[in-house]
Parts: sequence; structure tokens; C-alpha cells
Amino acid sequence: MILLSRKILLILFSFILILSACNENDRLDIERSASAFDIKQGEASVKQSNKNFMKGFEKSDSAAVANCYTTDAKAMVANRPAIEGKDSIAHFFAGVMKNGVRDFDLKTLNIWGDSSILAEEGLYKYSDKNGKQLDKGKYIVLWKLESGNWKMYRDIWTSDLTPVAMLPQKKSSSKK
Repeated sequence: MILLSRKILLILFSFILILSACNENDRLDIERSASAFDIKQGEASVKQSNKNFMKGFEKSDSAAVANCYTTDAKAMVANRPAIEGKDSIAHFFAGVMKNGVRDFDLKTLNIWGDSSILAEEGLYKYSDKNGKQLDKGKYIVLWKLESGNWKMYRDIWTSDLTPVAMLPQKKSSSKK
């Protein structure tokens, strides 16, 4: 009986050692992966994608703009439900372009993240074909790798312009 208990303890102890070794190896793999990630390459990829996005607007090419997004992307626009999927995003931007937006300017302020996801903070403005500014504001984009390229996974932006409904109303000067 004592011999059996010792064998069980020895097996249990060996199992615990193997598990702790696996956990240590997993931790080392994660650390190696994180240290191998080059944020500068991620930043360069994001900036190139942003250039492609802006060129798509210059050419009124909603498909080119949508190609900057992952297949499962979401664009979260104010005052409407999230636009889900690359095809729906292409349709949305086709409508934006049809309404006269031609010059979309993005300015990246900061990019951070790791090999699994990047976050970008920036400023945007867009104008019509005559150069009249239609909107400006700020944005946050979460980027993820798809087919070896960093693409927009979640995109949200908010205008700096006050919505008309929030502007003070002029008092009417009607006399009775």
C-alpha cells in the first residue's frame, strides 16, 4: 500500500512538473512573439492603408476604400446602427461619394498595440469636389491582420461640428 501511494505521488509530482514546464514554455513563447513584433512595420502598414483609403475617395472608388477594411469589419457612424461587413461598408461609402465627398484627409496622431491588434488615434476632415470642408473630427480605428495586411477592423469617428439640432434657436420676433 505504501509502495502504491509513493508511485501515485511520484506520478502526480511528475505531472505537475510537466504542466509547469508547459506553462513556462508558453510564457516564453508569448514573450518572444511580443518582442519580435515591430511596431514600426505596423505603423507603416497603417499609414499605407490610410493613403489607399484617401486615394479611393479621390477616385470615387468605394471598392478601393472598402478594401482597407477586414471582411468582418464594423464602421460605427454617429446616428445610425453599425455598418457591418466589407460589402455594406463599400455601399455606405458609395453613398457618401455620391453625395459629393471627394477629399478625405486622415492625420494619424498615435498608433499602439502588439502583434494581435493595433489601435490608431487620429483626426479627419473631408471636403466636396470644390474644396468646401463638409466635416472634421477625430477617430479611433482598431486594426487587425488579414491575409498578411493590417486592415481596419473597427472604425469609429465623431464630428467636431455641432449638430444643427443642438444649436441655439433664434427667438422668433412675432407680434400678436
